[in-house]
Amino acid sequence: MIETFLVKRRAHYRGELGLFPNSEMAEEDLAAFSLNMELMAKLWSEKKIEQLRYLWALVHKTADNTSYFLDKDDAMAGLKIRVGFSKAVIDYRTGEIETKPKSLTRISEVQLRLLTGQIQAVICNEILPGISQKHLREEIEAMINERAS
Repeated sequence: MIETFLVKRRAHYRGELGLFPNSEMAEEDLAAFSLNMELMAKLWSEKKIEQLRYLWALVHKTADNTSYFLDKDDAMAGLKIRVGFSKAVIDYRTGEIETKPKSLTRISEVQLRLLTGQIQAVICNEILPGISQKHLREEIEAMINERAS
């Protein structure tokens, strides 16, 4: 299952309407599916969608520009664990305790803003130490705005 961001808009042909990727990350997510393939979808819109888009763009850019992570999903999981947005669980097969990242599904807007700030600080201080938080934020916002236009 892939979770991504799509925008509902008119297509290039008269009368068509569809859901389209609106970012590089979303394009990569949809590339996993072949053309004309029927897909099942679960759609919803959230008040905090802009915050989520920013966080995912931040993590995607980090995954693309470092060799620390396999992909954006691995980066998100690793960064959530690094900042403590995680939970200790017992692996029923081995009986050992593992740290697993929490889901963003039920996060409040305030918690999401704090989490994003913590992740951005880790990226700037530990993963990409040469970049300032202000510069990184400007790059991510430009990336998001470029795709939305």
